[in-house]
This record gives sequence, C-alpha cells and structure tokens, in this order.
Amino acid sequence: MVDSANVCPRHVFIDQMLYFTGRLSRSDLVAVFGVGVATASRDIATFLGSLKDPSCVVSRGREGYWASEGYNPKFNHDPEVVLNLMTKSLVQHWVDRPNYGYDQPLTYRPLEAEVIAPITRALVIQEPVRLLYQTSGRNGLERIVVPVALFVASGFRYVRVYEIDRQRFITLKLTRVISSKLEHHMQPISVPVDEEWTREVILSIGAHSNHPSKESIERDHGLPRDGIKNFSVIAGFAGYLLAEWRVDCSGAGLLDPIQYPFALVNRHELEGVDSLAIAPGYQATHHSFTIVISGVEKITSDLEETVYKSGCSDGVLSEKDGVVSLDFNRTHISFDQAIGSVLRQLSNSGLEQLKVIFQK
Repeated sequence: MVDSANVCPRHVFIDQMLYFTGRLSRSDLVAVFGVGVATASRDIATFLGSLKDPSCVVSRGREGYWASEGYNPKFNHDPEVVLNLMTKSLVQHWVDRPNYGYDQPLTYRPLEAEVIAPITRALVIQEPVRLLYQTSGRNGLERIVVPVALFVASGFRYVRVYEIDRQRFITLKLTRVISSKLEHHMQPISVPVDEEWTREVILSIGAHSNHPSKESIERDHGLPRDGIKNFSVIAGFAGYLLAEWRVDCSGAGLLDPIQYPFALVNRHELEGVDSLAIAPGYQATHHSFTIVISGVEKITSDLEETVYKSGCSDGVLSEKDGVVSLDFNRTHISFDQAIGSVLRQLSNSGLEQLKVIFQK
C-alpha cells in the first residue's frame, strides 16, 4: 500500500470510506471537504479509474458506490481518522441515526475570548496578568500571576501559573477565571524554575487487582506480559493524567474496579509529587472504629477462621463481658466507605448481626 501523506486528501478519503464502511457517495465528499457535486463526481471517477481491479466497487445509483468484502485499500490509513469522522456525523447519509456520539464534555463551560486572550498574551510575553478567579467566595479571589504553561485534562483546559504574592506555582482551571487583565506597569518578574513542571516521574500502571476481567483490560491497552506499563510524565501533570485515565491510586485497591479499571503500582515511589493530591484514591486515610458481633459470646477458632476468610484479617478480635467485637484501623477514602467495606465482607461470610459502636 502507498503512504497517504502526499496524496490528494479527497482520494484518501474515498479509499477510507470504501475500506472502512464499504460505501461511498458524493454527499460524503461534499460534507467533509465542501466541494461541489461535479468535483466530487470527478474525484470518484478518477480514483476508481486508478484501481487495479475496478470491479471491486459497484455503482448503485442513488445508493452511491459499494465495495466488495475483498476490497483492498490503496493507501495506508489511521483508523482513528475514520472513527472521528463517523463520531462527528460527517459521514452519516446511510446511517439511520443523527450521530454516533457526543464529543463535547457535558461539564465544559464555554470559554470567553476576552478572558482568555490576556492570559495567552501574558504567556507569550512572560508578563503578569491580574485574574479574578472563582473560589468558594461568591465574588472570586484576585490573583496576580505569570502564566508558564497550558494543558488539557479530562476535557478541561488549565493554566500553570506563578503566583507573585505567595511566590509559588499553582494550577488554575480556565473555566473558573472570571476576568483577566495584563499588568504592564509592574516591575519585571523573575520567575524561578518550576520543579514540578520540569521534573519527570515514572507512573507504573496495571490492571486493577480486583477487576473481574483483568485480561480484557490488559488487551484493551496493550499491557505487556507482566501486566505493568511505565509512563514517563511531568510531575505537575501526573495527578491530572491519573484522574483522566481513572487509575486507582489508593495503593490497596480500595476504589471500585469497574469505575477505576487501573491501579498505580508504584505509589510508594511518588511521595512528594504535589499533583497526586487530585489522583483518585491517593488521599486515603486511616479510620478507626469497632464492630460488635451480636449473638456471639466468645471467640472460637471457627469465628477466627470466618473473620480471616472474609477479608477482615486487619481487624483485632476482642472479648469482654460476653461481648465479642472487632477493632479496625482501616485505610480508605472515607469513613463511610471504610465501615461499609467491613460490614459487607462480614455479612457475606454469614455474620449479619453487626453494630458499629465507636468511630473516630
């Protein structure tokens, strides 16, 4: 096959449609390239005439052109290009649906040009910009910053800035900027090196240990035989990337494996990476509480085995005045989830008369 880089893009498109969809019409070319019907007809005729086996494409009048199952593409193609065209409904005349999807995140607030322009100008000329930034306060918080980088994560756009008053680097979400204005009158600002934005860290990611189909996750993402894939990323971007990839960063598989199909394997190596504060599960803490097992008056070997097999071996059994209880100091994202995980494990093992008597 021929590389499509230096070929007429309309011919490449015709080849894509015939190969990936088996169908093609003049309206496809008109919709994607904005050409006239006559030009589309000439393009199709020229392309079909260049095929070694023109019989593999059949004209069906108003239905357009249909390719045989054995159609061999003339050019090399990137499947992502065709999928994008179909997702955005640019190729839909033979599809009985308005579109294949929605490519704009539901939560994305439209950005205002007059707010963004001063920020991007300040980034280019490395000068301060005064921002009114939405926080918990109703009227927002005013900051004077020097923008140093832009990035996108989970459908939102962010700007990395150096905050002059507090002499620190922070990351701001652009949708929360209420207003902005260049600060030309200020003295030149010496911006130090942003260590979080220049230092690289390694993220070792694998399938979640509790996922019901680890093999499927590994196949989806081309994970190697050992199941671990390493990514070298900027430290300041690491947390945003882990959130976008839905990686459980608790270190103990605490998050729902269906919602978070991946796990951060080398969490212990990333202490001190500030951006991990927003990574899913990274902020797991210890929660202390006691579970009373009602209807049980003394500790037996059978009870110990039941508790162990339930997954609650981190609980300490105790007995006092005929009351048997389990003391826990469990790491989890929230207190409710910590207790819920224990109650669920014990209940599944047949210990149903349970009561939480202490929490901290």
